[in-house]
Amino acid sequence: MPKYPGYTECDESLILKETPFAKLSSDPIYKRKIVLLATAAITDNNVFSNGLFQNVYVLYKMFESMGMCPILIVNEKPKSLDNIPHMIKTTRMMVAEELLKQPIPVFAYIEIGMSIDPVVRKFLRMIGAKSYKLYLGNILNIDIETPMFYPSTNFAHHVIGELDEVWVSPHYKQHDEYACYLNHTDPKVQRNTTVPYVWDPCFISNTTKHIKWRPRIGSEKETYIISEPNISFQKSSLIPILALEHYYRKTKNDINIIVVNGERLLMNPYFKDAIFDTLDIVKDNKISMIGRSDIQKTMEIYPYATFFLHQLNNEYNYMTLELLHNNYPVLHNADSWKEYGYYYKGSSLDSAYEQIKKTYNHETNLELYKAHAMTLIWTHSPYNPSVQERWSKIL
Repeated sequence: MPKYPGYTECDESLILKETPFAKLSSDPIYKRKIVLLATAAITDNNVFSNGLFQNVYVLYKMFESMGMCPILIVNEKPKSLDNIPHMIKTTRMMVAEELLKQPIPVFAYIEIGMSIDPVVRKFLRMIGAKSYKLYLGNILNIDIETPMFYPSTNFAHHVIGELDEVWVSPHYKQHDEYACYLNHTDPKVQRNTTVPYVWDPCFISNTTKHIKWRPRIGSEKETYIISEPNISFQKSSLIPILALEHYYRKTKNDINIIVVNGERLLMNPYFKDAIFDTLDIVKDNKISMIGRSDIQKTMEIYPYATFFLHQLNNEYNYMTLELLHNNYPVLHNADSWKEYGYYYKGSSLDSAYEQIKKTYNHETNLELYKAHAMTLIWTHSPYNPSVQERWSKIL
């Protein structure tokens, strides 16, 4: 079409324009590639206690946004929808028995939150599906610690056989060989051993829309929240507690420290007598050790708090992303995300001290902080075309 003076011209060289991975499809659902995602039932009780279940739903939405037809394979369908998260109510789901009775053309089968009998896996491979296992937990640590500290425990963590490939998240690259050999696949011949990590704020946005960080007002104290599970060395409160002890000794600021899941630590006499009772923050009543509390409730009670995280071998912590999404200052030691939030190195108390001081200017830097947070969240978004393209190649 010829151009005339005054007709619209758009200079698209000024922006980085991304092209969607998949075009809008006119195909009905039954004509799309079917991806089965195996998971235990997702309920209001477990969706925030284990990030694994959130990951399942985010992957479900990613495959759907790629023009595929994801279906959840669950151990049992919910008898009532009263205890089911709102988003899960809209998903397609079935149990393995239904699949065996009435087979459907499956493109890919991925185990994430549940292991299925190898007989079912073999059946899926017979009807043309590729069969994959995706580990989103630190299985090497779990497999070392469980027999040491829980000798009577037994659960179906690894169900071996009839898998085409075994995958781990990028931040668990250190145990991809272990995962593969344990499941009788050869990492040297697999096309992939790691797959892109995906996260979306849908769950936290659904429950904390009205909660955003704000500066302290009135008599509100300088407050720090430590919210690690304290069930493994991977995510423990010890270093954050010592870092805040170091900070308190140097500044003598009137601080308030809340340790969620802290009651668990106090049950151990060694921790209480040899470490906890020797601290100035304990002697001066600056620290409270409380029971379990979910992240939404904690953010609601302390909208002005700074969160202090620490991990070993567990860099991609979804709590970091939740806090960034809600603008909370978060101190963390994840090397992979060192450009975002307030990063301190390893277990260095001096490095943590310097980052704590930087949080003083959080209000001044809030819009910059938001920009950083949105950049990181988009990097791992299930709607990011680059992430979708990589997943498509993997499948």
